[in-house]
Amino acid sequence: MNARNRLAAIALLSAIVVTAVAVADEDINPQGRPKNYKAGQSTRYAIWHEGDTWHFRTTTGPKDGHVFSGSIQVVGGKMTSLKPISAEKGGKSKKNLDYGSWNPEGTLFTFSFTTKGGQDGFDMQVNDKATSLKFVLKVDGKEVPDDIFVGAKNAHPKSAEFSLPAHPK
Repeated sequence: MNARNRLAAIALLSAIVVTAVAVADEDINPQGRPKNYKAGQSTRYAIWHEGDTWHFRTTTGPKDGHVFSGSIQVVGGKMTSLKPISAEKGGKSKKNLDYGSWNPEGTLFTFSFTTKGGQDGFDMQVNDKATSLKFVLKVDGKEVPDDIFVGAKNAHPKSAEFSLPAHPK
């Protein structure tokens, strides 16, 4: 096999691997609020899509405090609106407060929410060009996919790094 054919084979294999990762969680339907979700439940992320809006929440039991952190990348498009829900203001320099930041292009949101009882989170919309949302989520610095509840069926992704379609049907 000459060098050109080897490069073509490597490129094809890379494309197959990237595609497999991109569709790994396509069996998760993010439509609808997670069944029986309410603020103050056990430690969890709740993520769902309704209409043209993504809803993202963190919650813990009344005596538990945890730091939820990570990022959401908008693939192929950008965020068009973000509405904080129950997030304290003040930035990361103050203890036990929540913060989030978008890159200038509106394609990557990084956050850290300190949640104790109640809930923190936001509602978000993305433009029509967006193809998927890539989530990287941690609780107290650890990846815990069983603490991530997606859609009305309370689905759990296979890992704490997963993708969902930006405009699910």
